[in-house]
Amino acid sequence: MLTDGKFVLKIMMELLWLLLPVAAASGWWVAQREYTGKRNGATIRNAEYFKGLNYLIDDKPDQAIEVFTRMADVDRDTAETHLTLGNLFRRRGEVDRAIHIHASLIARPNLTTNQRCCALFELGEDYLRAGLFDRAEELFRELLDQPDYTEVALSRLVHIFQQEKDWQQAITYCDRLERISSESKQRETAHFCCELAEVANQRRQDDAAKAWLLDALARDPDCARASLLLGRLSIRASDYQAAIVALQVVEQQDRGYFPEVIAPLGQCYGALGRLDEWVAYLWEVQQRDHGGRITDALADWLMRQEGEEAALQFLERELRDYPTLLGLRRLVEIKLRRGEGAEYADLKALHCVSTQMLNSAARYHCVNCGFVVKSLHWCCPSCQRWNTIKPMSDLVMKTNA
Repeated sequence: MLTDGKFVLKIMMELLWLLLPVAAASGWWVAQREYTGKRNGATIRNAEYFKGLNYLIDDKPDQAIEVFTRMADVDRDTAETHLTLGNLFRRRGEVDRAIHIHASLIARPNLTTNQRCCALFELGEDYLRAGLFDRAEELFRELLDQPDYTEVALSRLVHIFQQEKDWQQAITYCDRLERISSESKQRETAHFCCELAEVANQRRQDDAAKAWLLDALARDPDCARASLLLGRLSIRASDYQAAIVALQVVEQQDRGYFPEVIAPLGQCYGALGRLDEWVAYLWEVQQRDHGGRITDALADWLMRQEGEEAALQFLERELRDYPTLLGLRRLVEIKLRRGEGAEYADLKALHCVSTQMLNSAARYHCVNCGFVVKSLHWCCPSCQRWNTIKPMSDLVMKTNA
């Protein structure tokens, strides 16, 4: 006969064996509910994705944005999709929608550091596209301390300062960018110095302008723009000899810009009573460059000093081997002055056509993107590259070897 204690123990053991299957069943039921919950969550999320995609296919971007933005509350794995979606809207030109998506992402507390930095960068790109430079600047400054984004953030800040014409800031950040990248920025910063010199020149601050131009040449010794500006600055100060020295350097720096110095050089030599030296210099350069503006300047000199016949002989000889529109027009002008012969009508028509072509033709082109323009720009309006706009050669063709 069992004592009371042993009887109670026996009852408890029997109840334990009865409860074990119940506990197991209970655990299985809880696990199934958790799995079903996750599966249902994934199903709901997939359904939302398809719903958003259908809105995009039906050209209903506003509804699509609402769906995808709402999904950011589910988990942070959807951030990459939102970033991609925002980029697509920006590329389509729908910058306001891109801003809405990227700004909504940044407001989420559950993003990783990398996701937040990526969203900040993309939002900065959105603001840049929208022309909201102050907002873009704030975001890119925030990214400067992130090693993976420092270089690209600096490049965007340089671009912003260029657009805002804050040249000193552009120089500072461009120098900083050059220190951490392998690409030289000396050409760009030299032009920023020239921009500051132009501002000082307009304010009649000659000493400051000269200092900026010397800084430009220290950064880029081949900066023809700086030499041109130094020459003009010296002309204004009536220091014609200094102007001649500065302007003659242009041909060594970039021969393509030499047509820009022909007239100011003539002005300087004329003011000093040494036009014969100017002509001798033109003859020297003409042996290396048979461009139309040099030919035209020499023909004009010959006509005034030695007469029409000397100018005609020079032009006929030059145009046989190096035909240019400017040279042709000068030739026709001289022949028209000599009388009304049988060829007068034809010459007059030829002069009219050549003049119209010269007046309508672009004089400068970008060697990087091919953009053409009638006036000189130091930064290409199309590709935004510095020092790529060059005077176009007016040489029609070279007929001799």
